[in-house]
Amino acid sequence: MIGALQKSEQRLLHGLRDGARTCIVGPPMATLTVPSDAELEAFIASYGLAPKGFANGIPSGTVNSSYRIDREVGCYFLRIYEQQGQLGAEAEGRLLLHLAASGVPTPAPMTRRDGGVIGTLAGKPAAMFPWVDGAMLCLASVTPGVAHVLGGALARMHLAGPAPAPLPPLGAGRFGADDLVARCDRVAKSTDAEARLQSEPLRDAIIRIDRRRRTDLPKGLVHGDLFRDNVLWHEGKLKALLDFESAHAGPLAYDLAVVILSWAYRDTFDVGVARALVAGYRGIRELLPVELEGFYAELVFAALRFTVTRITDDAIRVGKRWQRFVARREALEQLGPAGVREAFGL
Repeated sequence: MIGALQKSEQRLLHGLRDGARTCIVGPPMATLTVPSDAELEAFIASYGLAPKGFANGIPSGTVNSSYRIDREVGCYFLRIYEQQGQLGAEAEGRLLLHLAASGVPTPAPMTRRDGGVIGTLAGKPAAMFPWVDGAMLCLASVTPGVAHVLGGALARMHLAGPAPAPLPPLGAGRFGADDLVARCDRVAKSTDAEARLQSEPLRDAIIRIDRRRRTDLPKGLVHGDLFRDNVLWHEGKLKALLDFESAHAGPLAYDLAVVILSWAYRDTFDVGVARALVAGYRGIRELLPVELEGFYAELVFAALRFTVTRITDDAIRVGKRWQRFVARREALEQLGPAGVREAFGL
């Protein structure tokens, strides 16, 4: 008998280790969707994997449901896409196949018996990946050496670019200026009283900086969310870039700006880390003069993007404070365009 799921009011899952079938065990803090044992067994069988083993909810993330799948002959990562539809999940899967084949350190989705990479689990798109041993780095562990490696990996991803035809081209993403301005209506209705006061100032700031963004910057594949929790390291080596759900077509400089904001800021900018990110990137892909000139606006726009989305999304629930990105923007504005170029080695 498959281990039965028992869901308490605290949403804890308990499995029965019968040694024969799959049991789900552990606290599913990031398992918004909990498949039945029968659904999970059928999905795993679609990859030709043995039925014996266990599935454990992974307590991280805010967007998708994640499980570790342990089998007799290995372990795997299961993602259930909570927000993307089938077509979006399939496009992301094919993009990951392309990036992995191009030498970018990211795990490619496994192929199912039917030849596809995305299946359906509990009524939602889902995919299996090889398990990658690694962990995210705490902020104190981010050194210039780490930053240099990460900058180079980002540049290699940009050079690989989006998956080629016949796949459809990447869209412009969900976080353009118009999208963020529209989200300010939701900021005005936030349960956070401090955030509500930011609705109009944020709207005005987005419109102003968007007018300053250059339209002639080189564009291509943008990850858009390469924070520390989306990069795995093991024994000092970068093992994987993860979570391409926000991938879109956009200015490559914007992607580097996001990485600087997320990796090179403590209570103020760590100039050594920022410079190492830029140097690692430029060692693989040189920034054009137009990108250097337009970089300040990309930084400020990125800071505004994450201020707004942290107010309007579930990030607040896991302690990701929107005020941290207000502080980043204020630090950038104090430096100004010339100060940013000098401080970050641009």
